[in-house]
Amino acid sequence: MNLLKKTVLITATSLLVNSAFALTSTESQALTQKILSSKVIDMPLVAAKLVVAADKADRIETAKAAVVAVAKNHPTALSTVVGAILRKAPEATEAVVAACLEVAPQMARTVVAAATFATEGQDAVILATADRLVPTQQSEVRGEVALAKARRATKSSVAAKTTSKTITIPGNVAVTTTPVTDSKGNAVTPPVKISAYAGADANRP
Repeated sequence: MNLLKKTVLITATSLLVNSAFALTSTESQALTQKILSSKVIDMPLVAAKLVVAADKADRIETAKAAVVAVAKNHPTALSTVVGAILRKAPEATEAVVAACLEVAPQMARTVVAAATFATEGQDAVILATADRLVPTQQSEVRGEVALAKARRATKSSVAAKTTSKTITIPGNVAVTTTPVTDSKGNAVTPPVKISAYAGADANRP
């Protein structure tokens, strides 16, 4: 009885794992069709949306199916598709890079560059995956990763500066108007503090 229960439990667990982490043939075909039926310029956005819309358990498999479809049919779009997917699902980095290198090893440099530039904290995983699958391209791959990291750092620096930049209007210094007085020297209107910009604008009330 205990053995039977154990067998049933193992079988159920196995089915659960398979259903959670593998797409059926029909699902994979439907996903591929959605991507390939779109314009090449739209493929990155379409692929990223499909990955985000997938159940969390199926997200990695969806990402893999997407890049494989593009690598086989529209390799010129592969780098942008990889980047778009990994910006939305960085947890799929290893699986996506591996799938690309298995299908299109000749595009290793392009793939690792796109993956590195799109993600943070995945550099070691990307290098390890490339070293395992395309060991003969190790030096080229490492060079691409280094360049992509430099580009990523530059992009982050520019974004930070843009966010913190404040806009100032030249000459916008506060000034105080001279009060209007009557014949006895009594102030009819009090002094008013306005900005130089406001004072210089004839159309400003």
